[in-house]
Amino acid sequence: MLTYFPTPYPGEWWYSVLCRYHVRSGHSKYATTISELYGDRPMVHGRLIPGGDCAAILSKLPPGGLSIDDVLANHTLLPYYTRFFAADKKQQVWEALRAGRGSGITSVRTQMPDGVEGLKYCPMCYQADTAQYGEPYWRSVHQIPLLPMCPIHKIPLVSVPIKFTRLSELFLPLVSVRSSDSEKVKIAPWMEPLTDMIAALLYGDYTPTVGYNNLHTALINAGYGMDKISKYQTLSVVKIQQAARRYYGTQIYEQYFAHLSAAILSRLTKWQLSSPERYELIAVMIGMDAEAVFGPTLDAADSLLEQLLQYRETGTIYGKNDLAARMGIQPGQLDSLAQKYNVQPFWRQIRQERNRCIRLLLTDNEYDVIAQAAKENGNTPLAVFVRSVILEALKNKEELSCE
Repeated sequence: MLTYFPTPYPGEWWYSVLCRYHVRSGHSKYATTISELYGDRPMVHGRLIPGGDCAAILSKLPPGGLSIDDVLANHTLLPYYTRFFAADKKQQVWEALRAGRGSGITSVRTQMPDGVEGLKYCPMCYQADTAQYGEPYWRSVHQIPLLPMCPIHKIPLVSVPIKFTRLSELFLPLVSVRSSDSEKVKIAPWMEPLTDMIAALLYGDYTPTVGYNNLHTALINAGYGMDKISKYQTLSVVKIQQAARRYYGTQIYEQYFAHLSAAILSRLTKWQLSSPERYELIAVMIGMDAEAVFGPTLDAADSLLEQLLQYRETGTIYGKNDLAARMGIQPGQLDSLAQKYNVQPFWRQIRQERNRCIRLLLTDNEYDVIAQAAKENGNTPLAVFVRSVILEALKNKEELSCE
């Protein structure tokens, strides 16, 4: 049994609690603290996804204190990384952790957008926590690699580079890190809304909607669909990639969008991606917050229909090929679009007259005479020459009849 264990502070990361325990224990060696916490059973701690270490430690505390559900829900990133899990899969993860087993979650990106691993803190939180509690502590939300700012103070976080795999071997309390000013980075327009979205996915009570996906609808409404007419429009990988590079820059693009595929987008529209990063990045890029993503179903708008109606309002009579080219679609899609939305065609249809063929059986002499005449007529193709002679003869016949 452990006779003492720190009470977690609000929003404190579980690893931070262990660090404070090490400091209070007075042990000079990390190995001594690790042995005291886990005994002979080797454990891994300091990961973004909690493992069996939580239950192992709590089993050594007096009853009536900390509960495993409280620790997992309020002092780990488990709610964030399981936000888009199906209910049965999420239940399996929680039950495994309650039983002291691993979560089985492996698809967690540990690098920040610049490719560096490390812990993060907010200088203003550092000062405020020191004033209120007598010491600073690592906050769970700050450790999400994609989080660019503190959700409370809206300033860039300070990073302490260290591999997460090393945290199981040592204890690095935040009090041992000398506080410095906020990172000197240019504040991009996406940083604050992305921070709010990430915090909402960690703290909020959101679940994937059933029967519809507002993210897909909003992307189509914003013009990120393929240029084709269909009931359930397919998203364009290229359009989303290009927009992401412009909006977020190279670092985030390379990590989250460079290998985007139609298969990934298909899974995204069905809430089948397990990691939350692409959901939140795409939502923020098109101006959505968590309430819009998980709220009531959005009305679908068809950007092609809007374009078509705008051209109709001009009163201009376009050729079918010309109008289709202006809208970036094929001529045949104009008819499909008109039929789908009951729009009367206001463009000139392409006339496609049927060509018919007449076969002539000629002797060699007749063929040579006609070929020579075509040659004297400027090397006109033989079939074209014969056709012109026949039509001219018919015209002359009509003129004689009129006389």
